[in-house]
Amino acid sequence: MAGALALILLLICGGLLAAVAAVRGALSETRHDRAVAAEARGDVDAACLDLEQRLNRLTPPGATNGPAARAKAIRDENVAARPFLLELDRLREARPGHDEEYLEQSWSDGWRQVIDARASYADALDRAADGGDPAFYLAPRDEDADPVADQLIEDGPAGCDGPLRRLTDPSL
Repeated sequence: MAGALALILLLICGGLLAAVAAVRGALSETRHDRAVAAEARGDVDAACLDLEQRLNRLTPPGATNGPAARAKAIRDENVAARPFLLELDRLREARPGHDEEYLEQSWSDGWRQVIDARASYADALDRAADGGDPAFYLAPRDEDADPVADQLIEDGPAGCDGPLRRLTDPSL
C-alpha cells in the first residue's frame, strides 16, 4: 500500500513538473515571438524612415511647373522607393511564417501597385506635355474597389504613413 501511494505521489509530482515546464516553454516562445515581431516592425519603420529621407531630398511633383517636370519628379520619387521595396522583400524572406501584415507579400505588392500607378501617371504626363490628352492620376484599388493605400496604412507600421501619403498624392 505504501509503495502504491509513493508511486501515485511520484506520478503527481512528475506531472506537475512537466506542466510547469510546458507553461514556461510556452511563455518563453510567446516572448520570443513578440520580440521577433517588434524587431520586424522596427526594421520596417527604419526602411520607411530611410524612404522618407530619400523623398525629402527630392523636389515634390507638386512643386514643379508643367507636365514634363512633374513626370520627372514622379519618376525620381519612384527611383527613391526602389530600395524600400527591395528591403521589404529582404525582410519578408528573412522572417518567413510570421503574422505581421507588413511582412506579407500582399503588403509589398500594394506598395508596388502604388509605384506602378505613379509610373503610368508619369507616362500620361509625358504624353500631355507632347500635346496629348490631359493626364490624371488613378490611385490603385483592390478587388473590392477600396484604395490600396488605405489597406497599406491600416496594416503597416505608423512610420510608413508619411511616405505613403506623399507617394499616393503626386500633386503634393
